[in-house]
Amino acid sequence: MDERGNVVTTTYTSYQMIAGNLTKSLERVSEQPDVARETEYYLANIGNIKTIDDFFADTRLYNYAIKAHGLEDMGYAKAFMRKVLTEGIDTDDSFAKQLTDSRYSDLVESLNFARTGTAATSFDKAQKGVADKYMRQTLEQTAGEENAGVRLALYFERTAPSITSAFWIAGR
Repeated sequence: MDERGNVVTTTYTSYQMIAGNLTKSLERVSEQPDVARETEYYLANIGNIKTIDDFFADTRLYNYAIKAHGLEDMGYAKAFMRKVLTEGIDTDDSFAKQLTDSRYSDLVESLNFARTGTAATSFDKAQKGVADKYMRQTLEQTAGEENAGVRLALYFERTAPSITSAFWIAGR
């Protein structure tokens, strides 16, 4: 206990409480009123989006999708994000593939207008897939507000399977 009588937990304990039952932790996040409201809006409307212009015209959908992919800090850079989505990821010289940060390629994989055109938002990865990523990002963000170490541990747990070299770790 701290000087105010609050129970203090270690980073490891806090991480174990969340990761030990990740499904329940994500369920609690999904029940938060603001998260539930934004997710409901996203799922109800993303299927109506047929073009990149439509996507950028709906700020709520755009903000939701970029937060889901951990790109919330790039929300202001719409021209940059438009270039990422417009060029897709099917060629090695596409803009997203040139970037060292794989989150941009992940965004394109979820919403691949370049490859699938007007059907891009009809796939599960563009709907439930993005919603699942949003829940995970929100969980990590909320945990990080209380303990930055827990956020980093959850992030590492999520990204560890995709690590292919020590340079990836050094780049983060």
